[in-house]
Amino acid sequence: MKARCMVSSVVGVFVAFFFVVSPASAQLGLFKQGLDAVTGGKTPATPDAQSAQAPGASSGGKVLAQDTTFTNTARKFQFTIPSGWEIVEGSPDSESVGFRYMKTTMGFNFHAEQMVPSFPRASAVSAGLKQDQERVTIKKLLQAKRRDDGDAKKKCGVIGWEIVEAPQKNDFQRIIWQCYDGENFYMNFMAYSENKDFAASEAILRKIMDSIKFCK
Repeated sequence: MKARCMVSSVVGVFVAFFFVVSPASAQLGLFKQGLDAVTGGKTPATPDAQSAQAPGASSGGKVLAQDTTFTNTARKFQFTIPSGWEIVEGSPDSESVGFRYMKTTMGFNFHAEQMVPSFPRASAVSAGLKQDQERVTIKKLLQAKRRDDGDAKKKCGVIGWEIVEAPQKNDFQRIIWQCYDGENFYMNFMAYSENKDFAASEAILRKIMDSIKFCK
């Protein structure tokens, strides 16, 4: 149930900025694209989901035996997951993957979805950042900032923005980076924990988020 709430909240943020930048006639289609982009067209991962074999994993095929850097070749980025975590959904080299650290409530998810060529990614980023900066003023968020990486005019570069949530009513608190590359792929990177664990987990979650690098 918490996993469903977690994704629903992100969908709300995503859909909200789409409605700001989109004509009324296009809203329904963009809503569906935004929903699919965040969920990957599937239900969220659960701790019991089947884990995929990953480089650096223990002989059990689940728990990482050491800090492991994964590469997504299609979108040209890499990220590092700490030892002790495990894959609970998808594959790092696909359009969707989920990791968990089962000793706490920490997790990390990535989803990608290609938007139509005419989608105004620069306007979407500007509108999304503006709205989230306003949400900081009413204490819904702790932080909202622009976050670009690489060369946005190339396939491997992205433009986007990142937020840090305040404690949420759904009991999850997250760091979320939403961005677009030169091929109009929307990407959502999310590191999270339950509210009660966020203060103790934030340094680890931040390290994962900061490890995401494009054009590698």
